[in-house]
Amino acid sequence: MIKNEEFWQYWREGQFKEAMQCDLQQTTKKRGARLFQKATSTSSTIIGISAGEFLYDYLMIDPTVVKGLDFARTEDLQNLFQLATFADTVDLTKVTGDMAQLQGYVAEQMIAQELTAAGHDVQFPETSNQAGWDIIVDGDLFQVKCGASKQIVDTHFEKYPDIPVYVNAELAHHYEGNPLVLSTSITHEQVLAETTKTLEHAGDLLDFEIPWIAAGVSAFQNVKRMRIEQLQLSTAARNVVADTASRSAMAAVGKVVIGGAGTLLMPGAGAIFFPVVGAYVGVTQGGKVSALLKKQFAKAEYAQLCSSLQQLIQRMQTVLSKKSHIKETKWQQLSNQLPMKVAFAFHDTHADRTTLIENIKRELQSIEKVIEKDALAAFEHIITVLGKAGIHMYSLKDELAEVQRAFEQYGRRM
Repeated sequence: MIKNEEFWQYWREGQFKEAMQCDLQQTTKKRGARLFQKATSTSSTIIGISAGEFLYDYLMIDPTVVKGLDFARTEDLQNLFQLATFADTVDLTKVTGDMAQLQGYVAEQMIAQELTAAGHDVQFPETSNQAGWDIIVDGDLFQVKCGASKQIVDTHFEKYPDIPVYVNAELAHHYEGNPLVLSTSITHEQVLAETTKTLEHAGDLLDFEIPWIAAGVSAFQNVKRMRIEQLQLSTAARNVVADTASRSAMAAVGKVVIGGAGTLLMPGAGAIFFPVVGAYVGVTQGGKVSALLKKQFAKAEYAQLCSSLQQLIQRMQTVLSKKSHIKETKWQQLSNQLPMKVAFAFHDTHADRTTLIENIKRELQSIEKVIEKDALAAFEHIITVLGKAGIHMYSLKDELAEVQRAFEQYGRRM
């Protein structure tokens, strides 16, 4: 999983902080070699991503995976990335029982990694038989359904009509426009292939997760660049795709991030997000000059638009605070189970993630101050922040719907 001998050498010697600073993969040390490296080389996928960033993202998805591990033993660390125990007990000819259960586990893990790559905070239930939901995303409950038939989704809604569902790519077209069904780029075929391949080879089940974690680290770096260099969302999207281009990642991760402002770091949220963007476009397509003139004749509608944007920002602040609490809770859980030297080695990465959220909260505060002066420009800035914040659109569905209505009323009046 971590294919850098320098990392393992530091780890064996107990130099954990130095190990965390190593690249995830071995890189050539020949002078000038990178100048001649082809941009399409698959080895470029995770060059520049440190082992510390990779491990932090990996372990924070489920901090309980480190329970009982001896971090002085490289073998124990390697076991984090394996699930070979099913190999001798599962009948590969049947998609029932343990095999079906394992497929569900793989799907949940892959979707959790995709969401983590998009900046969301994912939690798993304490028990594996939690009724009605499988994961918590930014504080909201979600079911995960991965299969060939939409019946599995319909059956869920019969029992739990208010719990939203993440579905595999093949099922997404059945629920276009349904805000309770969120699509993912993970396919049922991909889950089957990964599960079967792993069981046949009896190891490295979670090797498929590297592209998603790499995407998350890449997105995090581009978020910082957007703030510092004022990059456009579409530019950052292209960078993320370039940074994660390997194996199925170009097809899979690309579908998540290449869509520009509407889908960058917002997988599966189109039914919630695009209507409000459409309403905004409807207002602005007449031109800014005419909009400014007509605003004088739509003071009540403009005031309602400002109010809805303020409510949206307040809700975003609430969710960001919730995300901070989730991160801190998971970090405490993780660090308490790690040897002190290992936890210390992760500290800087955790601090970066925490600082990012605080910076976004301050950015929203600055936007809120200028809403009444120019609500349209404020909305554009809010959308830019949404691309960085890792806030799940489902958490904002009510506020976004209100902004959509306010735009529509304002547009009709103008």
